[in-house]
Amino acid sequence: MRGLGVLAACLLFGTVTAQPPLIAILQSGEGSFYADAVQRFHQTLEQQGIAAQTLAFSLKGDRTDKDLPRRVLERKPSLIFAVGTDAARLIKDHYANLPPSQRVPVVFALVIDPIEQGLIQSVERSGTRFAGVALTLRPQRQFQALRDVAAQASRVGVIYNPSDRASQRLLAWAREDAGRVGLSLVEAHAAEPKQLSNALQTLEGKVDALWLVPDPVCAGAEPFQQILRWAQAQRIPIVAFAERFVRDGALMGVGVDFAEQGALAAEQAIQILQGEEPETLPLLAPRRVLIYYNLQTARTLGVAIHETLLNLARKVYDP
Repeated sequence: MRGLGVLAACLLFGTVTAQPPLIAILQSGEGSFYADAVQRFHQTLEQQGIAAQTLAFSLKGDRTDKDLPRRVLERKPSLIFAVGTDAARLIKDHYANLPPSQRVPVVFALVIDPIEQGLIQSVERSGTRFAGVALTLRPQRQFQALRDVAAQASRVGVIYNPSDRASQRLLAWAREDAGRVGLSLVEAHAAEPKQLSNALQTLEGKVDALWLVPDPVCAGAEPFQQILRWAQAQRIPIVAFAERFVRDGALMGVGVDFAEQGALAAEQAIQILQGEEPETLPLLAPRRVLIYYNLQTARTLGVAIHETLLNLARKVYDP
């Protein structure tokens, strides 16, 4: 009885506080671009006064991934933050076998074409238990930036996993966009990192530049180093999609602000935690594009980057 009396007194005087919501974070893999989005997600929640508990999970790229959504839902989160296309699709596939009452709201970021992926129904209104931010930078923006600094490059090579749906969609855009800026796209396939050597060999002597895409097969730390060594030996530039590749030796990077993706996702997470239904929320798009250059690589390749372009860059590396 004493316990009930204490509880009643706490309720009367307002000393019992609600348990902070639990947010489960499911990443498509490891990597700085995922980490940047997650870190800004946390920061934005804190800045808006949202005290939430978080649990983090990452896909490993093996058969254990299929069980991750079940493990996540066992923790009874109030919301799931899906970082990357693979993570969001994994949850979507799992939800197909669940009754609507068990489908926890999902906010996604770093997802290529979420409508095509079947995550949401339209830009204006999600219509599903998913809401979030699209990774909508068209390859044309990267191709044009390459032409601005390496006008002589006309054949651009790309390596990707033909079984990866996100890469398939990106390549469909790239085939359209390359012609718009006077480039021809030379494609090579690698379903796993150990196939990179053969893929690079098929491109040898056939390309003037290499376009790096956010496909796990080639964007991981070790695969990229292999690609970078090959490009250096061939004396061709790499146009990447994120800062870290430029820091490591790519000529340039053109991409969305991955941290901003996390901030925008947090805005929608807050709306959902405050009572909005994800079905009613619109798809958010990146608000800015960031460009990076590596001047040491430029000098090695004999590429002159105009000062105007350097002044517009987010960061210029000159080690």
